[in-house]
Amino acid sequence: MSTPDENLFEEAFAEFAHTAELMVDPVDSAVIHGRVRRRRATKGALAAALAALIVAVPAAWWLQESNGDEVDPSPAEETTDETTSRETTPAEDGGAGSNSVPEGQETGLDQPVLPTFGDLVGAEIELPEFFPGEGSLNDICPTGPATISDAAGAGYGDGSVRLLKLVQTTLEEGGPVEAVALFGCAPGDGMLTQAVSVAGDGDGGWEVTEEIALGTLDSFPLIDIAPAAVTGVLLLVPEPHGTDHQGPLDYEIFRYRTGAELEDVTDSAYKWGIADLAVEVEKTDNGDGTWTAAVTITNTGDHESQGFALTACADAALTVEEVDGLPGCTEDYRVVEEYAALEAGESVTEEWTVDPAPFDEWSGDAQAGGAYLEVRVRTPMYGVDGFAFDYDGSNDYGNMSLIVDDVT
Repeated sequence: MSTPDENLFEEAFAEFAHTAELMVDPVDSAVIHGRVRRRRATKGALAAALAALIVAVPAAWWLQESNGDEVDPSPAEETTDETTSRETTPAEDGGAGSNSVPEGQETGLDQPVLPTFGDLVGAEIELPEFFPGEGSLNDICPTGPATISDAAGAGYGDGSVRLLKLVQTTLEEGGPVEAVALFGCAPGDGMLTQAVSVAGDGDGGWEVTEEIALGTLDSFPLIDIAPAAVTGVLLLVPEPHGTDHQGPLDYEIFRYRTGAELEDVTDSAYKWGIADLAVEVEKTDNGDGTWTAAVTITNTGDHESQGFALTACADAALTVEEVDGLPGCTEDYRVVEEYAALEAGESVTEEWTVDPAPFDEWSGDAQAGGAYLEVRVRTPMYGVDGFAFDYDGSNDYGNMSLIVDDVT
C-alpha cells in the first residue's frame, strides 16, 4: 500500500468540512458558494480520498470542524450553477430586453423561466406601488405597468423605474431557484426601492411572482440585495447618520424567506462586500507648470470590498489631461474609473496631470479660495452578487487645490 499523501488528506478534510456548512445553515452570504467553488479544482484523486473520508469520519467531527476558528477565504469570482449566479448586464447578453419570448418560455414548463438583467431592461412589467395606497403620488413612479430603465440610464428626480440588481436564489427550502430583482425610483433626491421575485408569464413577458420588501426613505431604506448562503435573500438597510453625512453609517441585514417574518441576521451574516474605502489625494509640482494628482483608494476595512467607482469634478481653471472635460464641482461628479473588489488593506492609485490656466483667467472664486480637483468613491455598484457598501462616509472624499502661489 502506498504512503498516504498528508496534504491531499488535509485538503480533503477542508473540502468536506466547508461543504458540510451548507447542511447546517451557516452564515448567510453567497461567499459560501465561493468557498465550495474554490475547492472544485481538487477533483480527481482528491475526490477518491474524500469519498473514503465520508465513510470513515464521524458526523459530529466534521460539523464541529466546520464551525472552527479558521479564516474565511475570499469569495471566488465565478458563479455556481446550483444556487446562485451573477446577473448579466445588457452589454454581456447583447442588449437583450426586446420582449422577445425567451428560449423555453413558450413550452409551459413547470420550472419558472428566469430573466436576465438585459431581459428586464426595456420591458414593461406590473410592479407593486412605490407609495402603497397613496393614489396620485404613484403617478410620480408609475408601476402599472412600469417601463424598466437601466440603473445607469436615468437621473434622480425623473420618476424612471430602473433595475438596480438581479440575483438568483431559493426563497424556500426545497423550492426552485428564483430571480429576485431590486427596482428603484427617485422622485427627488432620495431613492425608493422594492425587491420582488420575477419570472416569465408564459406569453413572452415578465410578471411579479412574490413581493419581498418595499424600501422607504426613512423607516426601511433598502439599498441592496444579495443571495443568502442556503435559502432566502438578504436585504441591506442602512441607518442614516445625520445631515452632515460624516462618520460611520450603521446598517442592518435582514433575511427574507417565503412565509417567514423578516429575520435580522446582521450579527451572523458574512460581511463580504461591506468595506471602508478611504481616499487620499497628493499633489506634486512637476516643475513645468503642471502638477501631478495621485489619487489613492484604500480598503481600510477588514472585509473584501465589491465593485466601486471613482468620480471626479474640477474647477474650470484646471485641465486634467487624462480625464479632460470634468464637470465643475457645483454641477456634479463624473465617473472616471470603475474597479473590481479590493482586498482588506489593498490600495489602488491613479495619477493625473493637472494643467492650470493662467491665473488671470481664473474665476473670482477660484482666485480667492483656490481651484479644486475633487474625487469621491461612489457605491453601491450593482454588478455583483454580494453587497457593495462603504459604511464610512467621512473618508470617501479627497481633493487637491491650487492657489495663486502655486501658479505665479
